[in-house]
Amino acid sequence: MLPRSANPIRLIPVLLLTLVGLGIPAFLEAQIPEEYSNLQVLEPDISRGELVGVMRAFAGGLGVRCNFCHLGEDPNDLTGYDWASDEREVKGVARRMMQMVADINEEHLPGAGRAAGVQVECATCHGGVRIPIQISDLLLQTLDSEGADAAVAEYRQLRGEYYGRAAYDFGQNPLNQVTESLARRGDLEEALTVVRVNTEYNGTSPFPHVLEAQILMEMGNQEGAVEAMERAVELDPDSEQLRALLERMRSGGDG
Repeated sequence: MLPRSANPIRLIPVLLLTLVGLGIPAFLEAQIPEEYSNLQVLEPDISRGELVGVMRAFAGGLGVRCNFCHLGEDPNDLTGYDWASDEREVKGVARRMMQMVADINEEHLPGAGRAAGVQVECATCHGGVRIPIQISDLLLQTLDSEGADAAVAEYRQLRGEYYGRAAYDFGQNPLNQVTESLARRGDLEEALTVVRVNTEYNGTSPFPHVLEAQILMEMGNQEGAVEAMERAVELDPDSEQLRALLERMRSGGDG
């Protein structure tokens, strides 16, 4: 548990106005107590409106509800919540993250000459998800524990839920990274599965097709490799490097 800070976190006025303006439904705000206990990082005299704004920012930044940190069950009915309880471990984590963010904004950014107009928030790293992990790392974890089919299913589920938001990068690069990592360790079948998901979603870029061609060539499928490489060249016909790779594959050389 963090000790009470000698310098409790003070909120940035402009940010505070924005957060308070988000508000919460009136019937829920009425269930939040007027006085608080066990505040260890925020100012002990913080107003209800300010506190609601801060909590809204936390919830939005992580994509969670009040019962993620606070002892209660129904996020749509806050009566009976034990707000002061520290039973949930993530509440202590949240305190440390709050202090870390304050240190970055108050010390490290000014020290780097980047204070003006730059502020770190929960959403800066979390982007609306509880654990701020890169999707490439997440997929590799699932690949190692559950296999390629499970990882592909997870990718599709996350893309369906989060596409267009800041949570994950659904461009070609993370899947390229996963493909290359699998190929380096010799997991060619799994690498081929992942790269074909990449060509499905990001097929207008030549590089996933290049990776597919290289994997197929390594697997001894020259015909398939040439076809994949031809698609890459069609997408970037001015690339001498891609044309050279295609000719090498046609002649039986590796990529």
